[in-house]
Amino acid sequence: MLPGHRQPRGKEKSKRYFTASEVAAFEYCPLAWWHEQYEPAAQADSEELFARMVELEHEHGPQATALPEYQLHERLLLRRGAFDTGQEQHREHAQAVEDVHDEGRAQPFSGCSRRLTLAAVALLICAIVLIAAAVFLR
Repeated sequence: MLPGHRQPRGKEKSKRYFTASEVAAFEYCPLAWWHEQYEPAAQADSEELFARMVELEHEHGPQATALPEYQLHERLLLRRGAFDTGQEQHREHAQAVEDVHDEGRAQPFSGCSRRLTLAAVALLICAIVLIAAAVFLR
């Protein structure tokens, strides 16, 4: 639109701004992004999805699992479950790393510091022996 020109009031469009994560999600998979934005099932909680799956099973019997709506709900629930599992695994790993780090701080002469101390003592003994040998052989 040219500067100075105005659109009629009834035809003004509101601009929607997208976040960086939305753009990245769209870049990764436009179809998944579209479902996240416009599919009501994507915003539904897990209990609602499960309840709808049960309804579909009652309505269609064994053929319900072949319905696209049923498969969508099933995939959403699986993805949420996998995401929850991944978060739990991350928390467990972070806790284990923190425990190992705390143990390292609690024991001042463990691991590398113990080896370094032994190497320093061995070098000190070697130095004393060499000095004594030099003095004795003169």
